[in-house]
Amino acid sequence: MKSARFPLIILSLLCVIFLLVAVQQFLGGQKEKNSRTVTEKVLDETKQAKDQLQKELDEQKKLKAELELQVTDLKGKVSSLQDQAETLAAQIADERKAKEDAVAQLSEKVREIEDIKTNFESAKKEHDSLQEQYDKISKDYDSLQVQLKTVKGQNDNLTKQLENLEAKKEVELDKIVVTPGAEAEGKVLVVNKEFNFIVVSAGNNRGLRPGVVLSIFRAGRFVAKAQVEKVYETMSAANIMADGAEIREGDIAKAM
Repeated sequence: MKSARFPLIILSLLCVIFLLVAVQQFLGGQKEKNSRTVTEKVLDETKQAKDQLQKELDEQKKLKAELELQVTDLKGKVSSLQDQAETLAAQIADERKAKEDAVAQLSEKVREIEDIKTNFESAKKEHDSLQEQYDKISKDYDSLQVQLKTVKGQNDNLTKQLENLEAKKEVELDKIVVTPGAEAEGKVLVVNKEFNFIVVSAGNNRGLRPGVVLSIFRAGRFVAKAQVEKVYETMSAANIMADGAEIREGDIAKAM
């Protein structure tokens, strides 16, 4: 009995062992399956995380590239702004120098204007003085013109009288042969400096004749000399000699 039971026991034990092994294998397979499932799940999650990280990395690289482009552009702009700033600084320096030069030139022009103004005032005063002199000379000239017309009229009158008396001159001179004496004097009626002659209020009636030299006096003082050229009845025309510049109307003419 015992021998028959031993194989049975062994068979039971083997069954139990096989059962245990089968259970263990089942459990191990299940565990492995679960582990593979978990692993696959982790791998999927890891892959998703990797893909997400790769995506974020790509985005970061793109963003970095964009930032690098922006930085490069900013560097270019900064460099351009620096160049512009240097150019502007140079322009400001040039404009400042030009302004200083303009201020110096303006100061010089102001001084020149002041000098011109001073010279103008001086020239104006001189002009006013010259204008006064000119006005006076113009008045004197007009007065002389009037005197000249008067003298010319008197001269024409004397010439006519001379022509009228020319025929009688020789007869009268033959009849009247008088040596000029104390009575041969008269007043200076006309002084014509333009034609350098005077007219005296003495003629044949005072014994004057052509060629007689007259001494001109003023207030008893000798002034000049004149030589008789033409003689009329009551007046004579005499040429002013070299020293006769001071003869005036009203002076006394005496025969020498």
